[in-house]
Parts: sequence; structure tokens; C-alpha cells
Amino acid sequence: MNIIHKKFKSDSLDGDWVITIGNFDGYHLGHQKLVQQVLKDRKKLNIKGGILTFEPHPKKVLQSQIPFRHIYDLPSKCAFLEQSGLDACFIIPFTTKFAKMGSHEFLEKLFNFVNLKKIIVGYDFNFGKAREGSASLMKEEALKNKIDFLRMDAVKIEGLTVSSTMIRRLLFEGDFEKVNQYLGRPWTIGGVIKEGKKLGHTLGFPTINLEPDVLLPLRKGVYTCQIQLKERSINGVCNVGYNPTFNGTALKVEAHLFDFNENIYGEHVNIMPIQFLRDETKFDSIEALKTQIRKDVNIAKSYFRKKSD
Repeated sequence: MNIIHKKFKSDSLDGDWVITIGNFDGYHLGHQKLVQQVLKDRKKLNIKGGILTFEPHPKKVLQSQIPFRHIYDLPSKCAFLEQSGLDACFIIPFTTKFAKMGSHEFLEKLFNFVNLKKIIVGYDFNFGKAREGSASLMKEEALKNKIDFLRMDAVKIEGLTVSSTMIRRLLFEGDFEKVNQYLGRPWTIGGVIKEGKKLGHTLGFPTINLEPDVLLPLRKGVYTCQIQLKERSINGVCNVGYNPTFNGTALKVEAHLFDFNENIYGEHVNIMPIQFLRDETKFDSIEALKTQIRKDVNIAKSYFRKKSD
């Protein structure tokens, strides 16, 4: 079992460890509860704390015929985990070979890769080939090896369990208020601004362009948004999609920033969608597209005016 050690605070695998295991896509409130328990035990036991995760997401391998939509890509997930104060992130490359590993073989390898003192898992945890291994089995085998074990309850809001699956659905539905509540922070699309074909500039609505590395969990369409650039927050509208009027083929996020005229190519930004405006459309003419963009901009500006009143 190949394990990649992504260092945060600790350069060494030596010493005793408490870890939590899971996919952690989105790093939502349920995931944060697990990490907080790791940090609590880390301090109490005076040992190291880490997380064991998988890349790519198992569904991308096991259900490869179905496009998988990440809440966040791996660098973003690791950035959240590093900020939490963990010592390290251990990443298992999830392959078809690894997916066939039985639960007992997985446990044998798990118990030997670092000196584990405690394992913490979530409410819906399973492992091994076809998810045959249960939390009860892991607890039983861990205790035999003098490793403490804790299975934590789900985090619920208004009676609903916070989960990555639910957050993906809410993102696709455009319910960003609930998404942000479940994440404990605003959901954003991050990336480095790339120079595009300047089509927006020719239309009278210059844009910044991001090219996501993963399939986004959003409907293709236009959104009211805020763009976070360093210490600034700038209002705007953005389009997530393929630019069908110009026969585009690559997924892009194009944002028009209101009252902004600076060259920021190469800068890192976070785009925060706020409300869904309309589906992406292939227009019959450039003039029809320009007319619709004006309407989109007016709706978005009206939203921000009402918000500031």
C-alpha cells in the first residue's frame, strides 16, 4: 500500500500518532468535527495528529462511467487541513488494485505504517473491498493491537446530516446559503487568472478567466458573485461553462468585475458564487448575447444595491 506523506508540521513519521480516515471532500462541518477531535487527542496525549485520505476520490475509480464532481480539488483540501493545525496528511493513491484490497489486509497495513495510538472515523465509515469492512471490525482489530478507536456521530443541522453528497446537490441547485452553512465558510472557486481570447473585452464586458482542474459541482450558467483578490472583495457576475456562442470546448469560469480596470493576469483569486441567474445559452448572434449580459449585470448590481441598503 503506497502512502504519500504530505508534510505540514512534521517531517518524520517517527513517534506516536492519532489519525482520522476519510475522503474529506469539501472539508465540511462533519469533517471539521473529526479533525478537532484529532487535535484534542493530540494535545491530551502529547502525540502527533494526522489524516489519512484517498486520491482520486474512490467514486472516480469505481464509477468511472459517471462524471464525478469535486467540491474542492486536492490542493484546496490539503490547504484547509494544513490550516487546521494537523502534523501531516497521508494520501493513498486510490487505484483499481487498491480497491480490491480486503478489509483485513488493509488493517494489517494500516496498523504498521506509523505507530498508531488512536483512530477516529466518521458515522458512515466503511473500508476494504466493496466497503466490506465496518467500523466495528476496525475497532475490534484496533483494540487487539492496543490502538484506541472512536467512531463519531454525524453533524446535523435542522435534522439533516451534513454530508459531501448533500453539499454537491445543494451546489448544483444553487443553494449557496445552505452550502456555506454546512461548510462553515463560503464555497469558492479558486485559481490563477489566465489570459484568454479577450472575447469579453470585445463585447464590452471584460472578464478574468479560470480553467478548473476538476469538474465543478455547478450547473452551467451565469451567477451573481464576489471575487476575492488579495485583501479586496469585488462584486461581479460569472459564467461557468463552455461558452457555446463561440463554440468553446473547454470548461471555464469567466467573471466580469464591476467598476474594475486592472491587469491582474497571474494573480490568484477566489470566486464566490452567490445566486444562480440563468442557464448557459448558445445565442443566435453576438448582439443577443450582449443584450443578455447587460440584463445579467443589471440584476446582479440590483442585488448588491439591495444588500447594501
